[in-house]
Amino acid sequence: MLSRKKLINKIVRLKIRFGVSENYFLIFLAILIGVLSAFGNWGLHFAIEFFHEHLFVSGLEVLGVADGGWKVYLLPLIPMCGGLLLIPLEMAMPGYVCGYGLPNFLKTVNLSRGRLARRNIWIKILAPAITIGSGGSAGQEGPIATIGGSIGQMVAGFFSFNQGRVRLLIACGVAGGIAATFNAPISGVFFALEIIMMGDIGLAIFTPVVIAAATSVVSTRLIFGNERLFVTPEFSLGSFRELLVYVAMGIVIGCFAALFIRFFYLVQDFFTKLRFPRYLKPALGGLLVGLIGVFFPQVMGDVYGKMGQIFQFPPIWYMALALVLMKILATSICLGSGGAGGLFAPIMFIGVVLGSGCGQIATTLFPNIVMSPDGYAVVGLGAFLSAVTHAPLTAIFLAYELTGESQIILPAMFATVVGIMVARSIEREGIDTFGLAREGIHLEDGREVNLMRSIKIGDVMFRGALETIPETMKLKSLLQFLPHSRKTTFPVVDSKGLLSGILSIQDLRELVYEQELEDLIVAKELAKSKVLTVTAHENLSDALRKIGSRNIDYLPVVADDNSRRMVGMVSRQDIISAYNRSLLERGLPGH
Repeated sequence: MLSRKKLINKIVRLKIRFGVSENYFLIFLAILIGVLSAFGNWGLHFAIEFFHEHLFVSGLEVLGVADGGWKVYLLPLIPMCGGLLLIPLEMAMPGYVCGYGLPNFLKTVNLSRGRLARRNIWIKILAPAITIGSGGSAGQEGPIATIGGSIGQMVAGFFSFNQGRVRLLIACGVAGGIAATFNAPISGVFFALEIIMMGDIGLAIFTPVVIAAATSVVSTRLIFGNERLFVTPEFSLGSFRELLVYVAMGIVIGCFAALFIRFFYLVQDFFTKLRFPRYLKPALGGLLVGLIGVFFPQVMGDVYGKMGQIFQFPPIWYMALALVLMKILATSICLGSGGAGGLFAPIMFIGVVLGSGCGQIATTLFPNIVMSPDGYAVVGLGAFLSAVTHAPLTAIFLAYELTGESQIILPAMFATVVGIMVARSIEREGIDTFGLAREGIHLEDGREVNLMRSIKIGDVMFRGALETIPETMKLKSLLQFLPHSRKTTFPVVDSKGLLSGILSIQDLRELVYEQELEDLIVAKELAKSKVLTVTAHENLSDALRKIGSRNIDYLPVVADDNSRRMVGMVSRQDIISAYNRSLLERGLPGH
């Protein structure tokens, strides 16, 4: 059997022999990743069906829920069992199983060298399949993005590519996974570029991503056939005046999107702080989702089939509103408590129901303008998806690819743009970046800025013996001490060694020739008592901003529990050097 090194050498020789350029080789790898992503999607789909059949359907039969009466209230036991089945997985791989994982995936791809564990593939198949298959309110799109991205990283890692190439092949895997899920190649491409690559669109990136998405869809159609996720109603636009109604719907959708983003993380924080055994929280969340499902069964499990039912038999508007609120609550509880899965499918479901309700209200209020309320459900799907994820192109093209109707693009553009504007005016961050923003990471600010925010002062500061000046040291001793030091700034400390001021060479320039004052003035009288400091947990961006505000070269690093007890020093040069090293390690431009 060929070793990895021998296999790589053989591939390199074949490249040279046939004159294959690096760009064509990347296209070949994109095709390979597209095929593998399609099989990853098949694996996740099969696992969800397996657990749905053996957990949910069998559970309904064993508990006799279909018999009605008091047995209906046994339904919550099924998703609770799903939560219990996550316990051994979470114990085996803590931090990889429970909760909504796409924000951490974004952080890894954009800031942490793109290193994804191989176990992401099977754990992101198994854990979400258990949650969704047992009736949890979650989606499969976040997991399939991670699965596809991990496949791309594995291929890149096999050839020991630099970080730029690793990130590109991760994007190929993500595009392939999403495209396979929706049978929609264009949406897969823009999902990878808008959400994963944060809008980093260039020809060198665009071409392999497109090829990976197209290959994945072709492979998926060979496996499943050319079937849509659900049948959508025929779309028709009454007149251009109706576009104003879509604009109004966009405003409503934007408000609901901001509500969902904030409420989702509010529930997540609640479960994080809840004094309850950590491993049992997903089971508790499953129990609560099941209780909601007793009265609103549509919120449970895989929702694609249920969206098709809503297109055919839309609920009356006030029931649609109740269903939207219950789905927001169920999804927030399921993933906030530690259930495994993604958010795309729940977001799409909420958008469909919300759009359907808006369409019915619009038909009642404007019967001469609105010809059919059915199209509002499809436009609502795209608009709500855009407003929650802040990915308008993905949403617009998804609405188009799901319906195949070119007429839908114009209303979708109006509702989507207005929805995202309203949502961002209320909440700047999308649901995938909200949690990262609370850590001080704003991916939209650029990878270089966030790179500085990702590096902690504790990782770069000087921890050895610090050159300090006692506050009682006289000017004469100071002038004798300074020539023997390479530093230009010195912390001044009291008799207990606690920070009391900061002294720089500039502070002494006017006193160099004042010999009569050498025995009269002490360091405390010369030092600045208002000292800018940082802690080891702050980041390079924080430190550089403080250094720039005073045009100084050094900052004392102090303890978290005592702002006068020094634990190190950090200099402007330390910050620049650490930043440059990280640029080189991650393969980012700019160095």
